[in-house]
Amino acid sequence: MAIPDNLKVSYLADYHTETVGRYGDEGDQFMAFVVATLPEIVGSDRQNHNRWYAVLHTFDADGNHLSTDARFAGVTADGEAQVGERAWGWIDEMLAALEPITRMDIEARLFSVTVDGYAFGLIDTSHISEEDGSITESVTLLPNDFMFFEPWDGEYDT
Repeated sequence: MAIPDNLKVSYLADYHTETVGRYGDEGDQFMAFVVATLPEIVGSDRQNHNRWYAVLHTFDADGNHLSTDARFAGVTADGEAQVGERAWGWIDEMLAALEPITRMDIEARLFSVTVDGYAFGLIDTSHISEEDGSITESVTLLPNDFMFFEPWDGEYDT
């Protein structure tokens, strides 16, 4: 089964996708997250490189990407709790600007934007097995690292 044109992202209250849904009169859609980029750095210096963001992606009713608002909130070394609180405050502001909103499942097309050198988006991460040459189709929400697979029902692995 091929990757669908529109990928379902399930709304899950009190979990990673508690801030997805629809807004406006036209059925436009949104995804909002507080997320960190996790560079391949080992050791204590990693805390200076984990960059935290408040991110809002918007889509039209057909799932086409409209915009991304990504606000840098700080690095882990700044204090993860303080950085997270700042980022969630921005998420609240971003969602208030969209009101009224309805939290619910959405369906969005694949997209990618670059923020401060990092990929953000729903990206085809399908790969070919080195063992048997089979293809594993997948889509990853970056930088969250949520992976979607068949049966493309909106569930994901973290």
